[in-house]
Amino acid sequence: MKTLFFEVLNTLVRLTHFEVESAKLIKDELNIKVSLDELTNQFKKEWEDRYNMLISKGVYRSLRQLARETMISLLKKYSLSLSPAELDYFGNAISSLVVETSELYPDVVNAIDTLSQMNIPMYILTNLDNDVAKKILLKNNLLRYFKGVVSSDLTKVGKPAIKIFQAALNRAGVSPSDALIVSGLIEDVIGAKFLDLKVVFVRRTNVQLPVKPFYEIDSLTQLPEIISKLT
Repeated sequence: MKTLFFEVLNTLVRLTHFEVESAKLIKDELNIKVSLDELTNQFKKEWEDRYNMLISKGVYRSLRQLARETMISLLKKYSLSLSPAELDYFGNAISSLVVETSELYPDVVNAIDTLSQMNIPMYILTNLDNDVAKKILLKNNLLRYFKGVVSSDLTKVGKPAIKIFQAALNRAGVSPSDALIVSGLIEDVIGAKFLDLKVVFVRRTNVQLPVKPFYEIDSLTQLPEIISKLT
């Protein structure tokens, strides 16, 4: 019996209009005199640059801290700065927008329900903060299917670092050979290789993978069949 570890982002949910909603919030609160399009593009660039830099260095940041740092570098572009309390406010507000803009992929409910009926143990393994991941699952009526959430803010290390994968295996009490990572994120494919963990990569976005995953699927509906072959 394989134990499954699901990423949340680009796997179970996508974020719809996250950058636009974040830019709207910043523009309204701080009265920045630029177009919403420009602010959205600038926010998206700062957010992605910071996240990719953290991933490449294997450095941990909570989602709120990532939001704070994005705000600091974004506002420098407009010669603005905020107090620590204001940065905390935006850190929390932007984290809330991650939850609010999350939308289930259409194949998720059927696949998760089928796997649940097969009595397959399922956990969440994510770089999202624990409360954010749980709120996304609750909002989309999925939390009840998962035995636990292993998140980077609890392990104080993020994917692709080995330690977060080891924490997940320890939490579930399984060896790498009995686990399967299900994810649409490149950092899972990279990190899992170090522990010989098998990854089922869900192709939600058009990314180039530096290493080959164990399986690649277009839809989570293909997952139950893969699992039944392995058990």
